[in-house]
Amino acid sequence: MKDLWDTWQRKGKVSAWFIAYLLSIIITAVVYWTGGTVTAYANLMYIPIAIMASTHGKWHGVIHGIISSLLIGPFMPLDRVLGISQKTINWIVRMLIYAVNAFVIGFFSDYYRHVYQERVKKEKEIAESKLAMIYSLVKLAESRDDSTGAHIERVAQICRLLATNLRKRKKYQDYIDADFIEKITQVSPLHDIGKVGIPDYILLKPGRLSEEEYEVMKEHTTIGAKTLQEVKEKFPNNRFLDMAIGITYFHHEKWDGTGYPFGLAEETIPLSARIMAIADVYDALRSKRVYKNAFSHAESVKIIQEESGKAFDPDIVEVFMDIHEEINEIYDRYSGNQERTLAHLGTGYLEGTGA
Repeated sequence: MKDLWDTWQRKGKVSAWFIAYLLSIIITAVVYWTGGTVTAYANLMYIPIAIMASTHGKWHGVIHGIISSLLIGPFMPLDRVLGISQKTINWIVRMLIYAVNAFVIGFFSDYYRHVYQERVKKEKEIAESKLAMIYSLVKLAESRDDSTGAHIERVAQICRLLATNLRKRKKYQDYIDADFIEKITQVSPLHDIGKVGIPDYILLKPGRLSEEEYEVMKEHTTIGAKTLQEVKEKFPNNRFLDMAIGITYFHHEKWDGTGYPFGLAEETIPLSARIMAIADVYDALRSKRVYKNAFSHAESVKIIQEESGKAFDPDIVEVFMDIHEEINEIYDRYSGNQERTLAHLGTGYLEGTGA
């Protein structure tokens, strides 16, 4: 993203440089053909000078001001029709005025550019601290459940891919933007952070959970979300935390209302959580558990397609089907040779996957 921004800035500065000098040449021609500097058209030269000073800074602006003043200076008549030349003092004073104007405009442009860059730097530091917080919390969860390591990397990339392609649909263009995609990629690793509050005898049980144990395991959604809500109280305007809370709370809700913790249905479930649900289940289906072997990619895709309109948002399933081969590549890329052998909860593939 930074590289694209830098490229855009460079292209913009080159364009501004070209436009400023082209305008100065055009204005010189206009001044000459309209009769000389006696007309008001010479004042148009302030426009390209301001463009150069504001985009390239005070010194480039001063240089451009001097060049522009020379263009309508010693060789430009005061009145071409009457054949009257300019006095030397006239174009020298004009040169000084142009240079001073360019310096002043460029000075404030440089100042506010510096302020903006400092603000961007601080925002970057804040963003990096957010990521540090996320991965610190994720590592805390990982220390109790070794199965989460590659899982969180994979679901983050799958969420990113799903959101990016969902954005192409007209229905979501006003809702999903670059900021949404960046946030969901960053906060999706937090979806199971509440597992730190689940007792070891349940979290690390080498087999299926009983119904009672399953009910306790379900609490990881509310434990994680409430923890993040406490952080949110300290930073009430932080939308980054809003999405993190939504994903943590609702990634086990189902489209038909049979999920948990609240039994939300359809679009009452936050979009970020609906995206997360598919990414989470796909990854869990592909992963080996004590009580089951890993499903193949084809088997996992079939299961997710069959759950369209039941567990999952049909729109997101359609996007998933369009890009499932890319998702398979993500799984393979981030899996390596690691075997995920610890058990997770469940009484069936949708109850037992990714919880």
